[in-house]
Amino acid sequence: MEKPIRVILYGSSLFLSGIERSLRAEPGLEIVQIQLDAPDECLLRELMDANLLAFDIHEASPELMLALFKETPQLALLALDPESDRLMVLSNHKSGARTIGDLIQVIRKHGELLTIGS
Repeated sequence: MEKPIRVILYGSSLFLSGIERSLRAEPGLEIVQIQLDAPDECLLRELMDANLLAFDIHEASPELMLALFKETPQLALLALDPESDRLMVLSNHKSGARTIGDLIQVIRKHGELLTIGS
């Protein structure tokens, strides 16, 4: 059996809660939601084996996200912007995300790339 793609949803917005519900129904994905007020140790522990960290761009600290981007090169960061229906992968790739299907496609694409590159 293939190792699941581990996705961390960082935050507690209604937008992320809706995404969590949809992603949990997808086979091959392991979803973990972490609240913004969780201790840093909890976040770092969960990120150890994660492929992707998704966050609402209006909710998460930009400084923390940039620090994670620098300190965890194996991790793709997905900045989700519910106001413009866009998502940005912080590896300089941009993709449209108008539906949950679009999001799943990006997660699978980047999860496979990270798994192959590991």
